[in-house]
Amino acid sequence: MIDFKAKIYFTDLDGTFIDNPKAKNEKDKVSKENIQAARALNDAGIPFILATGRSNSEFVLWLTNEIHAPYAICQNGGIVVDKNNNILKREEIKKDTVIKVVNILKDEQMCFIFNSNKDIYGPSAKMKIIRNWIKKLNRHTYEDLPQFADSTKILTFGKVSKKGIVNVRDILQKEFSNLAFHIVSKGYSIEINDINATKGIAEEFVCKIMNIDPKYAIHFGDSGNDTTTIPFIGAFVAMKNSTKNVKKQAKLVVGNFKKSGVAKALSQLHK
Repeated sequence: MIDFKAKIYFTDLDGTFIDNPKAKNEKDKVSKENIQAARALNDAGIPFILATGRSNSEFVLWLTNEIHAPYAICQNGGIVVDKNNNILKREEIKKDTVIKVVNILKDEQMCFIFNSNKDIYGPSAKMKIIRNWIKKLNRHTYEDLPQFADSTKILTFGKVSKKGIVNVRDILQKEFSNLAFHIVSKGYSIEINDINATKGIAEEFVCKIMNIDPKYAIHFGDSGNDTTTIPFIGAFVAMKNSTKNVKKQAKLVVGNFKKSGVAKALSQLHK
């Protein structure tokens, strides 16, 4: 149980706050109930902040302003922006490290995406589609790789089994002590960030600039990258749709994310 009243809330998006992911219109992917609940807290002086693996995209910024939030945490903490998209904090994987990571991913025949953009690179442009969202992206071969640069996040996938993904994660962990690795997408993808780019560190940063003690912060989430908040804030709350390992680490497990799950949880937690 949670034995304090939150002074600030943070939420993951996919599998958490985005409760209608199959909606054709992107702005309909979050229910009115979730938006209204978050906006009501922000308007009452209780910050409700997005903390997502997504980039500071047009949609994320629209949603940030729609709920009247002052800030947004993106790329798992790789970037923190205000509501006008001014960058307040950035933690990047340096170019030389990006090159070394990519070489390992190529050896493992993995597909990967830089900075949550719309281009996927893989051993073949006719890569097997595992997740529906991949269909909307541009597919390229390794030969099409652009000039390397610093990166806030690399998302990689391509193994047919969860064990294969774990093996790739283990190879990367042995090689790079300066990076953070989180298995996501129900075990079929890995998010790679700089070691200082975590949701937990970013949430502590936001609490500091808002003069709020992070021990009074609550984070809603469903994935491995959400558990990085545990050492930094008061409570991590897992959605029912989280994996077993994630739920085991949560201070509280609430209902499924669908049908305004976050709004329903807030109605119980913030009375």
